[in-house]
Parts: sequence; structure tokens; C-alpha cells
Amino acid sequence: MSGILYAVGVGPGDPELLTLKAARILTGADIIAAPKKGNELGVAFQIAEKAVPEIRTKELLPLDFPMTKDQELLSKAHDEAAEKIETFLRAGKSVALITLGDPALYSTCSYVTDRVREKGYPVEYISGVPSFCAAAAKIATALALGEESILVSNPEKVDLFCGDTLAILKAGKKLRTLKSKLADSGRDVYLIENCGMQGEKIYHGIDNIPDEAGYLSLMIVVSRGRIS
Repeated sequence: MSGILYAVGVGPGDPELLTLKAARILTGADIIAAPKKGNELGVAFQIAEKAVPEIRTKELLPLDFPMTKDQELLSKAHDEAAEKIETFLRAGKSVALITLGDPALYSTCSYVTDRVREKGYPVEYISGVPSFCAAAAKIATALALGEESILVSNPEKVDLFCGDTLAILKAGKKLRTLKSKLADSGRDVYLIENCGMQGEKIYHGIDNIPDEAGYLSLMIVVSRGRIS
């Protein structure tokens, strides 16, 4: 009998936002797989470990996902990760693949789960708190009310004038361009960097937002007057 692969969302950074279901799956899984950074397991594992310390005692499977836009290198990394996971699934073991935020939203793990599913192994997604929801909580505002619309996008594809509210993920390297385009829009702008993590920073207003920030930076844009 083959094992099962769980794609476990651990939320944006605060270990207290890890769901009870995610904690249960991590506790019960045979293998904990997670992206690595250098020789260490990355941010997603560090978040999960704080919420469920016992995962340190389990068999760990570090996975290498290079920070590049080279599609050939990325595809190779996804293939290799899937193959490593499938080795355990063939042995009947369950694998929990940890990912930041939610596995269904801009998550590298989706490329891996697709490959594993294509080989006939069962896959289950465990939802995590999305970063834009956690960021909205930090500034204590509703992202949408009544018939308002919300657009969630990356900075490369975003239409800055579509939707009543914009949540722009991974905006850190594109802030100069985004600020320039939004300067005369009359909209209220927030930047949340490292939401729920050490080094968290919150900026309000175009003039107060830096031209560049870290990878885990999210911009929220709302109609004037919606955020007090």
C-alpha cells in the first residue's frame, strides 16, 4: 500500500496561526519534507517547529528549490523533489510537505504535488492562513465589504486599477515601480514586510514606503477612507 502526500500550509509567519489540522497532520506524518536554505531547513520548517516541536524528532527530508526564474532549473528541482518524496510513498509512508502560507496560492509545493499525483499517489492539501489575510489583521481592516471586489496578484501581472482592494504578494523588489504608478491614484497604501515574523515592519502611505523591501513583503491598496 502506498503512502499519502500532505501539502501543509503553515501560514505566513506567526506559529500561532498554524491550524489545528496542520498540527495534527504534522504530528502524525512519518516524514517531514521542507524547503532548505543552504544547509538548514528554511522558514516554513522553522514556523512549523515552533508550533509542533516534535517534528524535529521525525525523519526530515530537506528539498532544494533554487530562487531563480530559469524554468529548466526549476523543473529539474521539482522533478527531483517529487522523486525523493515518491521513494517514501512507495514504502507506504506518509509525507508532510511544509509550505509557507496556503499550498493552493503561489506555492512551489503545487509543482511537486502535481508530479506526485500524476504518478498515481494520493495527495491532500491542508489549508494555511494566506499572507494577505494575516496582513489585513495586522492593520485591523476588512479587505472587502458589501459588493466590493478584491484582486490578489503578483507584482508582475497586477492591474493597479482593477478591484476595490488589491493584495500584491512578493512586492518587495517592485516597490519603486508600484509606488510610481500609485502616486496619484488617491488610494490608501500599506506595506507589510515579514508579517508575523521577527523583523516585521508595517508602512502606511506612499511617501513612507521604501523603494525596496524583503522577499516576504506584501502591499495592500484600498480605496481612500477604507482604512482609518
